[in-house]
Amino acid sequence: MLNLYLYRLESTDEGTFGIITHQGKWWYALELPYRNNKPNISCIPTGEYKVSLRFSPHFKKKLYHIKNVPHRSFILFHGANFAGDVTKSYQTHLQGCITLGKRVGKSKNKYGIMQKCVLSSRQAIAEFQDYLNNEPFKLRIKDI
Repeated sequence: MLNLYLYRLESTDEGTFGIITHQGKWWYALELPYRNNKPNISCIPTGEYKVSLRFSPHFKKKLYHIKNVPHRSFILFHGANFAGDVTKSYQTHLQGCITLGKRVGKSKNKYGIMQKCVLSSRQAIAEFQDYLNNEPFKLRIKDI
């Protein structure tokens, strides 16, 4: 089974930004800020997780699913741009999942605030799944 690493580089109210990597290949990663692993508002805890494809009725396609997250379920890798704390007027497209991007930048959110985000997310997710050939993997998440 492949081993991928998610290195978390920065966590603010705008989101938790990092890089996911495997043998020199990498993508930008974005998650919600850490809020004590609370469902729908927090990124997942650091640790090691098994990941495999699962059909998402919401997205109507197979996406990578992170298994055995304590007190959480249905954590996916899917396309998104924002992952901020909505109680602080930041936008989010995530409810605990992880998104990937080709670039990190800033964009105006629905509240009219310039917010840090990932860009070209759908392209990054498609590239990620193609690169992994839809095979399961282990994800090791580390804070740096």
